[in-house]
Amino acid sequence: MDADDTPASADAVTPEVADELRAMYAIARTVNGTTPLDDPRRQTSREFTEALFVLVEQGVTAYRLAKVLGARLSSVKARLARHGYRTPSPSLANREYRDTTVWDARRANRNS
Repeated sequence: MDADDTPASADAVTPEVADELRAMYAIARTVNGTTPLDDPRRQTSREFTEALFVLVEQGVTAYRLAKVLGARLSSVKARLARHGYRTPSPSLANREYRDTTVWDARRANRNS
């Protein structure tokens, strides 16, 4: 990014930032309900989502971020909503993100 940490134009994502986001995305995709709370991948996932939010706040569209990451637009929007950075889509507004399966590791995470 530029010296003042803002993209040159609203949808500009520098190649360096794009590479860093892709690397973080590869790690963040492996985090699920069975990942222990103290796992470093979970921290990377939170940092990745925060980085996405910062870029969106600077004017980069979620569509552009999805293209840069090679992900679906719905995946980017769902991640931002799941982490509290945007409101969920209307179809999910009355639901919470909840577990789909319950494993011993997930139960252990809840009790920690």
